[in-house]
Amino acid sequence: MKRITVLWSITMLFLVLTACAKDTDTSADSSSATKQDQGQNHLEEHLVDPDDIVATVNGTEVKGEEYNALIYSIQQELKASGANSATDDENLKNQVLDILIGNKLLLQDATSNNYKVSDKEVDDEFKSIKKQYGETQFNEDLEVIGSDVEKYKQQLKDSLLVSKYIEKELSLQEVTEKDIMAEYEEMKKQAAETETEENGEVPEYTEIQVQLKDILEQQNLQEAIFNRIDELKQSAEVKYNI
Repeated sequence: MKRITVLWSITMLFLVLTACAKDTDTSADSSSATKQDQGQNHLEEHLVDPDDIVATVNGTEVKGEEYNALIYSIQQELKASGANSATDDENLKNQVLDILIGNKLLLQDATSNNYKVSDKEVDDEFKSIKKQYGETQFNEDLEVIGSDVEKYKQQLKDSLLVSKYIEKELSLQEVTEKDIMAEYEEMKKQAAETETEENGEVPEYTEIQVQLKDILEQQNLQEAIFNRIDELKQSAEVKYNI
């Protein structure tokens, strides 16, 4: 399985900073910039007091700090993709809470199954992430989400722990050549239905075969994770406070 820590962070947004893309495109027009600012302001309206308890999972508290960090992560992802971050308020809140609750359930199950992460593993991953972003950018992002190095390392440790758990405990459906070809044919069909000069032609199968396989593997991983969360929810005591 490809570096599952990265896939896990993308899927569940546990590693807030690694899921946040830096906005380096300075060529956007003023209209686009205005939309992004409006979207940022909209999402910031959802922030809560960092010490608030937004939910409990089997007696474990989910704090406002975690909720705010995920809101910020969503904001950064939408900003990086150029999408409009305005969304239905209630839907956004529920999605964020569901992600956080899913994180807690998986972490609790990983801990109960005696999965462990060493300090060295955490330190090595921390150094890698910090090097990727640069110390200044890394510290600025921590400040924005109201976190610090100690808290971030704990989140990182939790994420690595769940990654080990996922890799060992979840059975993923194998992606076959037939699956990849079917995905490619679907891509061609959709391209033909929405054909414009801007879309261009679909690349040859051999040119995107590897990328299509990666996409399907990630989809299978996501499905396996969400199925496990649904299983854990059946016997869990979950309380929403917002």
